[in-house]
Amino acid sequence: MSEIILHHYEMSPYAEKLRLAFGFKGLAWRSVQIPVVMPKPNLMELTGGYRRTPVLQIGADVYCDTKVCARVLDRLHPEPRLVPIGQETLVAALSRWAETSFMMAATIGIATGAFDADFVADREAMMAGVDFSRAPLVLEAKRLQLRANLALLERQLGDGRRFLLGDTPTLADLSAYHPVFFLRNLKVDLTEPRRLAVWADRVAAIGHGSRSELSDREAIDVARNATPCDRDPDVPVLPDGFAAGDLVAVLPEEIGSGVVVGELVPTGLHEIAVRRRSEAAGEIAVHFPREDYLVLRAGPRPLVG
Repeated sequence: MSEIILHHYEMSPYAEKLRLAFGFKGLAWRSVQIPVVMPKPNLMELTGGYRRTPVLQIGADVYCDTKVCARVLDRLHPEPRLVPIGQETLVAALSRWAETSFMMAATIGIATGAFDADFVADREAMMAGVDFSRAPLVLEAKRLQLRANLALLERQLGDGRRFLLGDTPTLADLSAYHPVFFLRNLKVDLTEPRRLAVWADRVAAIGHGSRSELSDREAIDVARNATPCDRDPDVPVLPDGFAAGDLVAVLPEEIGSGVVVGELVPTGLHEIAVRRRSEAAGEIAVHFPREDYLVLRAGPRPLVG
């Protein structure tokens, strides 16, 4: 099995979710530092256009969005599980709700001057049409929204449980923690409820597993010397009217992530994958979660026979 490679930067809260996942599973991984703002040319060689952080790489397979990253980690390293069997819906629902705190925290950070001008300009360009100079106008409203979310987490921990769903951490804890990690790093003046603060320290103590550094050029070499993993899903799921090998575009429903074009690969219900060629990295399979991403035809259907 190829090494796990994470393309990230230290302050990224979504990257922290995966770094903690490595710690939870006791994994060794390679760390590739990427720029906080565009351009990110070596990352683009691997993803084909996806620009958000983090990106997980295993050989010539590249995983975009932490939802699909968590699934592949549970598939390849099933114990302990990030998403326990029988709790899939509960973990997904709690994770998705908890992550609404991230944009609240980001807006507060922008409004209070926690980011430099280059960062703000990059994020404005990514989220076309957003004017962050207006963030101070909503600062107090965002503070209260965030306090309300943190208060709900405090209530969830009210019976003395160690983690959100019991005595063992799950992906829900890592998802709920990453906005807290972000706030702590920004040194935002927001008092954490008592149980929440203890829980957050407990999650942070999971650690990051065994980390070693790798350059972005070395990561491209890893991809070029590997072959995308062929997985035959039990029940291949493709959009109606599409066939394996069709040229498609994968579009994120969240503005600014970047569009990726490639040949459609059969997958299971919860994943989208396309194959593409990079001049530097060779043949790459780029993977996305089914949720929040669309598949559209990007060219004529290839002739058969």
